[in-house]
This record gives sequence, structure tokens and C-alpha cells, in this order.
Amino acid sequence: MKKILFCFIVLLSLNANAQEEQKITVKPYGFVGFDVMMDTHESVTSRQNHVYLYPKEVSGSKKSYDFGAGITRFGVKIKSLDAFGAKTSAQIEGDFMGTSGNGSDFVVRLRHAFINLDWDKSALLIGKTWHPFFIPENFPGMVNFVVGAPIHPLCRAPQIRYTYKAGQDLSLSFIALSQADFANSGGARQVEEADFPEMNLQLKYGAKKDLFVAATFGVKNQKPVATGNTTTSMQANLSLRYKTPALTIKAEGIYGGSMTNMVMIGGVASKANNGVAVAGEYLPIYISSYWTDIHTNGKKVQIGAFGGVTNNLGTKEESVVAETMFTRGSDIEKVIAFAPRVVFISGKMTVGLELLHTIASYGSDFTSKSKPTDTKDYSNNRITLGVRYNF
Repeated sequence: MKKILFCFIVLLSLNANAQEEQKITVKPYGFVGFDVMMDTHESVTSRQNHVYLYPKEVSGSKKSYDFGAGITRFGVKIKSLDAFGAKTSAQIEGDFMGTSGNGSDFVVRLRHAFINLDWDKSALLIGKTWHPFFIPENFPGMVNFVVGAPIHPLCRAPQIRYTYKAGQDLSLSFIALSQADFANSGGARQVEEADFPEMNLQLKYGAKKDLFVAATFGVKNQKPVATGNTTTSMQANLSLRYKTPALTIKAEGIYGGSMTNMVMIGGVASKANNGVAVAGEYLPIYISSYWTDIHTNGKKVQIGAFGGVTNNLGTKEESVVAETMFTRGSDIEKVIAFAPRVVFISGKMTVGLELLHTIASYGSDFTSKSKPTDTKDYSNNRITLGVRYNF
């Protein structure tokens, strides 16, 4: 951690000389953040409760609260001399939401680290940044740290991304990805030992316009066990945003299999024959997810709300959930969330207050294709007060 902070300080100190002598610009950014969180029901969380997913399958209420500043974030954006005939830039970003491996949270974590080469009509990005299913131009504006997970995808991944710009408002990207800290349940080894990296194709229109549309399609191979089969799953989304002077409306639909690397429910189940698991054979559990987010565009006060649902659809063939290490919430049939909020803005500071109501439907049995049945609902109310000082 000390070495990272030292390097960060050195970069900032070189800023003035770099701009004058080498035409390099280094722009620091980030925020100091502090959250107050209160829950009415015991829930599935991590990172000292900052990462909230859904209520646990436990009877009775267990109220709790927590304070935390680990969401504090820092980064630098760098622009340098041209290389290979392209304009070059790079970005490094971290926060304090990592883990040390011994159960201690709040250590420095690498969020983004990438290089971008821009040839006007095309661009090449190499490094770690947002997974294509997390679209920076269109995601929920929640106060909650995980911005809608497990209904909305949340993932950053090492990748190689080539983008062709068909016009000022239209682009097509081809992306090859691996996994790091955001990995499928069971570990990143599953995709690293598969035949090919995850491949995505993404079309975007109107990133800087009132209307924004994005569509993504992906294919992922993974090998849950070294001696088992390679499982292939597909994912797709359609993302929309419409903005007026007074209001911003966002919506998205997602469908796919084995999406636990995006902090979503599902995973893989064991392939079965007459109700008995076939050793080493796995099938992706498919899910569907839909969300919308609406907020006003006031300069001092913004009022908004997020709502969505994710559904466990089971597998395409007969299966059993025999090994939960490869799943997240495999006994959950659906998760529903609704979260109204108000955000106050003053100078470089924002203060947000949000009530997140979440319902998880747990099944006591499964169909022959691992879809939960005979469900019972458990709910939680989380109140979050989030304070940010941006720089």
C-alpha cells in the first residue's frame, strides 16, 4: 500500500514538468466517501457491508448498522505523445475495498489500469476496466455502492478491446476478456483453463446524445473442474437511455448463463441423468434481469428511483445443483428491488439518502432443470446515507 501511495504522489509531483517538457498531462481525480448503512434483516453482504446483494433465508429480523469510508477512490488520467500514429492515453484507479486474504477488508484495490490508442476512426484498449456488460454511459444512479447488483451487472475485467467508429455517434467493439477479482463462483481458473477467452461484441449509438442505445452479445467458456467438460454459455443485453432537460430515463434487459462473475445469481449446475449428477459435466444456469432508473436533472437537488428484478431460469437440460461452490443464490427463484432516493449537490460535495427495499424468493425444491420452486419471500430495508467530496 505504501509503495502504491508513493508512486501516486510521484506522478502528481511530475505533472508540471511533464506538461512543459514532454507534453504529458497527468490529471488526478477521485472522491473521499463515507457511507452510513442500516438494515432491518440479516443479508448477504461483503466488504464490511458496503456490497449489498439480498436478504438471507433466515426467520425473524436482525437489525444492524455500519459506518464506512472504504469506498474512497483515487486515480490519474494520463495523456502523452502520439505512438504508432495514434493519440495515447492511460488511466489508473484504485479504492480501499480490497481484501488482504486473511479476512481483513479495506486494503488498496486496483479498479482500472489500461492504455488506449486512438486513431480517430478506431481505437485499441488494453488493460483492466469495465466489463462490456457494465456500460459507463448507462447504469443505475443509486446511492448504494453496488449500483443495482445482482439485478444490474457489476464487473471489471482484464481485456483487449478494439473499437471501430462508424460515425460520430456509432461504434462497434470486439472484446476478448479474462477474469481477475471479479471471477465466476469457483475462481478465475475456470476460464483461464478453457479453450478460448470470453468474447464479446458490442454496438453503441449516441453516447453523447439525448438518446443512447447499446446492445451486447457474449460467449464464455469455462472449465469448473480440471478433468471435466468445458461449459459454454451466452449472454446478451439491450440498454437504453433517454435524457431531457428535466429528466433522465434509463432501462436495460439482460439474459445469459453463468454470470456470477458480474455479481449476479446463477452459475453452473451438474448435468444429470435421471436425477443423478454426471461427474465432471456442467451446464450454465440462465437468468433474466430487467431494471429501470429515473431521476431529475436538478443542479442542486436530484430525485430518483431504481427498480428491477432478476429471475433464475434454470438450465437448458436436466441438471442438479450438487456443488454450490460454483453458484451464487442457486436456491433463489428471483430478487426484486425498489429504491427511491434524493441527492443534494453543493459545489464538490454530494449527499445522498436512499431506501432500498429488496425481496428474495428462496425455493425449497428444484425442477429437473435446477429452477427453484416452492418459494418463500424474505425482505430487507436498507437505508443508505452517502457523502462524497469529489476532486
